[in-house]
Amino acid sequence: MEWFLIAIKQIILGISLAAPVGPINIEMIKKGLTKGFWASWLVGLGGMTADILFMLLILIGLTPFVQMHAVTVFLYATGFVMLTFVGFQSMKQAVSRSFSIDVNKPSIKRDKSFFTGFFIALMNPLNIVFWFGVFGSSLSESLQSHTWLSVFFHSFFIIFGILLWNLNIASSIHFTRKFITPKLLRFITLGAGFLLFLFGCQFGFKCISLLIG
Repeated sequence: MEWFLIAIKQIILGISLAAPVGPINIEMIKKGLTKGFWASWLVGLGGMTADILFMLLILIGLTPFVQMHAVTVFLYATGFVMLTFVGFQSMKQAVSRSFSIDVNKPSIKRDKSFFTGFFIALMNPLNIVFWFGVFGSSLSESLQSHTWLSVFFHSFFIIFGILLWNLNIASSIHFTRKFITPKLLRFITLGAGFLLFLFGCQFGFKCISLLIG
């Protein structure tokens, strides 16, 4: 019973981490509306893959390296480039005359959704701060009183919680996209792109402040 309660707690933690509106959620919604369930789901899987990679890096002891000033500046700079580019492309797509949607034939062929999600999560400094700061610290504390198997158990259910939330977003968008008009879809895509662009600019300002601070 104790293990079950711990698992539920970690799943809820994973959902809580994934639920706040951020670059990954925005990109999942945008992809889901324009390309369907699988594109949205692949963005989420890409983001989860980056999360798992962060967990593995923490386990092999790379937290001090990531917390170095030069590395932090580099991460904010790459986050700025990545998110402003994705945001600009979304806004450009929304105002394009060729903007369209086929709600009947969602496809995953030749789609880069997985890699988009992976690199957004990989280059998101806020995501990195959580994993190497909050999770890294709690992991060190857990290892003092728990075995590696227990730590793996906790980590697995955090990821499972993130997976459930991503599945929730992809499914919700899949079942509602048919009721969204092309005009509204264009507006949502434009708004999503603008938000991603703002996230990128925020990282850019942070990078500059670290350089001159």
